[in-house]
Amino acid sequence: MTDTIFQPQFDHSRFAHGIESIGNSAWLIEHMLLMPRHEAWIKRDVQIARAVATTQIEGASLSEEDVSALVKRGQVGNLTEDEQSNLNAISAYDFVDYLSDQEDIPINELAIRELNRQFLLGSAEALTPGVYRKGQNKVGARYDPPDQGDVPALMRDFAAWLEAEDELNPIAKAGLAHLQLVAIHPFWDGNGRTARAIATLILQRSRRYAFKKLLSLESFFARLRDEYFTAIERSLGTHNVTRYDATPFLEFFTMALTAHSIDLTQRVTAWHRRMEGIHEALAKVNLNHRQADALAYAIQTSKLTRADYIEITKASPVTASRDLADLVSKGWLKSEGKTRSRVYRSADRGMKAAPEEANQPRLIDKGV
Repeated sequence: MTDTIFQPQFDHSRFAHGIESIGNSAWLIEHMLLMPRHEAWIKRDVQIARAVATTQIEGASLSEEDVSALVKRGQVGNLTEDEQSNLNAISAYDFVDYLSDQEDIPINELAIRELNRQFLLGSAEALTPGVYRKGQNKVGARYDPPDQGDVPALMRDFAAWLEAEDELNPIAKAGLAHLQLVAIHPFWDGNGRTARAIATLILQRSRRYAFKKLLSLESFFARLRDEYFTAIERSLGTHNVTRYDATPFLEFFTMALTAHSIDLTQRVTAWHRRMEGIHEALAKVNLNHRQADALAYAIQTSKLTRADYIEITKASPVTASRDLADLVSKGWLKSEGKTRSRVYRSADRGMKAAPEEANQPRLIDKGV
């Protein structure tokens, strides 16, 4: 197979209508005035959400609460396969966030291989993390990826396209990159996770659709797992890695991003307004700034642990214990459990969390 640049085929008119809406949502998120520490809280939740969703798509069963507890616990004892996969995913998305700000580092084969390696850390050596496969694999029940001997040339073509300057909208480029990596399926394992991470990287690198790195499109895909796989299958067919019609998947990808970006904007706006209200109310009572932050966090997230307090306030363990005990004695928090398992919840003193937006994904068009 001779080396050429990847040339995707698609009908832009079939999904162009959704791009303007996504741009509006991205602009609102980028220009929302969030306090740096509050933005960091949201990003911490997004880190967990991305990892949990991208591994659930592949069959993992841990919840966001499970993984959050795992992160706080640290890598103690033997990890299950699901636990290792989620910790790997968090690390891989940290790498995505880092690369998003390093415009001098190209999104090329090395970056793709490193992402795959991070997703598969601790896996069996036979899976050769970060190394192109030496054998034939399969995608679902219908699609046969290209022969192993064609993989290096196809990845060179794909990387050349990724690095090329073009007029393609970043949303279309992200969707196409995701689909083509799945089509080539260059690795023994972790291809889907790597493809989703590359799509996120392209969006964040674009700046126009970075969403302050708060996007977790993986969560939307996980909730619509069957539709997501169907859209991939409709584009790829059974085996044609170079001349498929990417339109069905790009329609789904754009619709998913439209719905998720609207949902994210609503959630962050409601969160921001509620946090402002909570801090305004707490400024009138006798609480230090650490306690006000922690109480606002507890009201917004429904619970707080000592580890949370230390993380969000940067207080020492001794100070954290003293501040929490003071909040309990003043009736702002209620404690549940003992010692390390203790959880603090906001007492009902007239301040409640921001109302949740509907958790169900909203597709503009179900025809995918």
